[in-house]
Amino acid sequence: MSTVFSISVVLTHFNKGPLLQRTIESLQPDLSELLEIIVVDDASTDPSWPSVSSQLEQQYPKVKIIRNTDNKGPASRLNQGGDIAQGDYLFFMDADDVLAPNRLKQIMEQMQTESCDLFYGNKVKIHDLTEINKYPLMNTCTINQPLTYMIQHNIMEMCVMCSKSIWQKSQGCNTSLFIQDESLALQLGAVAQKLLFTETATVFVILDTSETKTKRGNNRLSQNLNQQHHDMFFTIYDFLSNHELDQTQQKLLKIKALSTYWKSLKVRNQQNLKEFFYYLLSKRNPDKWWTIRVQELKKYFSQLDQVRRPQ
Repeated sequence: MSTVFSISVVLTHFNKGPLLQRTIESLQPDLSELLEIIVVDDASTDPSWPSVSSQLEQQYPKVKIIRNTDNKGPASRLNQGGDIAQGDYLFFMDADDVLAPNRLKQIMEQMQTESCDLFYGNKVKIHDLTEINKYPLMNTCTINQPLTYMIQHNIMEMCVMCSKSIWQKSQGCNTSLFIQDESLALQLGAVAQKLLFTETATVFVILDTSETKTKRGNNRLSQNLNQQHHDMFFTIYDFLSNHELDQTQQKLLKIKALSTYWKSLKVRNQQNLKEFFYYLLSKRNPDKWWTIRVQELKKYFSQLDQVRRPQ
């Protein structure tokens, strides 16, 4: 008799109530392997959220909504959901995206077949919801050095499944930061033994102009580049400080952190010829220029405005 494994889905949520039902439906909530859908709300301010959330709980028995009264950001909330999840496998996705049909079961079965403890899939932007039906099967590859591969290929999207055991080993996202993407990928990659990866479209961001304005609102984290650059830099800085990495991993992460600084300068119109020169030199010798400039960069990112820093 074969063992039956279960999946917990974790969605972090803030003011996306009108889109949440579509996301839940895409997870196929009647799937027997799906144990629970944990929605961790980050103190939504939408007046309709209390009624919407109650309706979702009544309509979908597997939905568990965790209501918080303080806004800490997706990194903390993702950890909150992952830590209470009871499934053998945990799947993380943004609360306003759509999953390809039958994908949850496909991912779990292929992870078991290939003896993988971590999965990352491709997240794509589409305008027509019917496009999600164009990818019934996944073309996958397996990677025996997950962290190096993930760093090399900049894998950080919120389309990830992991075994419960490596979630616990990873200790989740860096909760000193607000955004979770890069932190989640690095923490899981550091403890995973084998990665299952697909470039097949798996999670979809629906680009509907009116929907984006009326339902997603103007407070999306993707619009705050200062926040993104701040969290990207400190994710890498903390990870380099807290993990023993090989030379290739260190070099790639340092290049990315130093490049993040240059991108931040450009966004803020503070770039100049001197900084561009430093940027070019850092790509050629990241170890040297990281040592020379890391304290200066820490100070720069610490002083960025419009950046949320969880207390």
